[in-house]
Amino acid sequence: MSTTLASSSTTAPTTQQLVYAVTNVYNQFSFKLTFDGSKYKLWCRIFKDICQGAKVIGHITGKSKPTGEDDEDWNSIDSRVKSWFYSTCDPNVLQVITTDKCTAKNLWDNLKEFFLNNKMPQMLQLQEQFHNTKKGASSIHDYYHNLKHVADAVHDVDSDISEVELVMRTSWSTALLPKYYRCCHGY
Repeated sequence: MSTTLASSSTTAPTTQQLVYAVTNVYNQFSFKLTFDGSKYKLWCRIFKDICQGAKVIGHITGKSKPTGEDDEDWNSIDSRVKSWFYSTCDPNVLQVITTDKCTAKNLWDNLKEFFLNNKMPQMLQLQEQFHNTKKGASSIHDYYHNLKHVADAVHDVDSDISEVELVMRTSWSTALLPKYYRCCHGY
């Protein structure tokens, strides 16, 4: 008794098919990239993953190039990738990074230059924001969440809030925690 393996021939989807299968890119993001740059690194990671999945990462790295000025397939794919920028970046950011006849790579590079060249002023502003954040009427949970958000934003501009600073900033409110817990839980 002989068995023959049936070979199934499946063809991989083309880049054109993959890129157009990616719809509603903005749904992959729970935020828009804004001027403050606090989510720039996260935005980059998500954007790269989408491009990688659609096999168009070369459009933002520059490895993919048109065969000529009239390369309609390349231009079509590049326009699609640019539309992903348009749907995930705040319009004010887009005004700064877009130019006539720009490519997806130009947008990627312009974003990088905009956010990385402004690291020092962003870092100083975020550190000041961290040190000036007050608990006020917010809950302990919201206060800690706000501090964590700002500390993460500082990390995104390649700086850090030291563990000592974080502990010192939160320790005064920790003293309030037992009082808060008794008040809210009837103890």
